[in-house]
Amino acid sequence: MRHFSSIVIVFLLFLILGFQSVAVADIIRPGSLLARSSGGNVVLNWVSDDETNVLRYEIERRAGTSGDFGYIASVDPKGPSFYEFIDHSAYRASATLYQYRVKVVFSDGSPPQYFGPVSVIHSVSGVRRTWGSIKAMFR
Repeated sequence: MRHFSSIVIVFLLFLILGFQSVAVADIIRPGSLLARSSGGNVVLNWVSDDETNVLRYEIERRAGTSGDFGYIASVDPKGPSFYEFIDHSAYRASATLYQYRVKVVFSDGSPPQYFGPVSVIHSVSGVRRTWGSIKAMFR
């Protein structure tokens, strides 16, 4: 009988811990938020696991490691999936460190959650910088 009680206790603990891990599932899978320089753009990738009540993802960026993050784009949720966002607006005169984070906005009014920051060193050719500056003047 004592052996049976131990099995029941272990089983109940397993169930309790299992339900707790489901209850605190991450929206963005840990370690999946990555940024990389690709030609004239910065590419941001992440994998979502649980998008319950997610209204949108807001991409934020700052140059360097201090200062405020600024909003650059919004991405609609599409169900647990792989996401790729291409930042076409990253133009600098020389190699620059950018930091990105993802702000998760909820449809039920819950406070937003932030993931990141992730850093990337981005360098753009002189021709690409000039063209990006010209386009920016007419926006």
